Amino acid sequence: MRKHFLFAALLTILPLGASASASTIDDYTWHKRVLIVFAKDAASPELAKQRAWINDAKEGYSERELVPIQVIGQSVQGATDSADALRQKYGIAPGAFRVLLIGKDGGVKINSSEPIEAPRLFNTIDAMPMRRDESRGAPKS
Repeated sequence: MRKHFLFAALLTILPLGASASASTIDDYTWHKRVLIVFAKDAASPELAKQRAWINDAKEGYSERELVPIQVIGQSVQGATDSADALRQKYGIAPGAFRVLLIGKDGGVKINSSEPIEAPRLFNTIDAMPMRRDESRGAPKS
């Protein structure tokens, strides 16, 4: 009983998209889709909007195996990569607001300078061949 309570308490304090054993972005390839949100700082109005939209659509994120990662200043939530390494990998200027949808194949599917609402994300994901296979119940390779 005590273990269940402790586990439930741990789940409530982890940031959205984080896990007890965080991974690098590359570790998610072929396992999860990733939404990376880059922001200059926590006061960014675009970040606040994107966080709200993520929070409102948790079930859809889970259903589509979509993991949100936040790169805020020099802090990264949800992955073990450094902020500088992620900015360099995806060509994001320091201080820029950016949202990237990364497919399970590791490719950038959406690159936006504005927050992305869940319907746009979900429509893009649902049109992907791998997602269509998942929806039909095709076995994972």
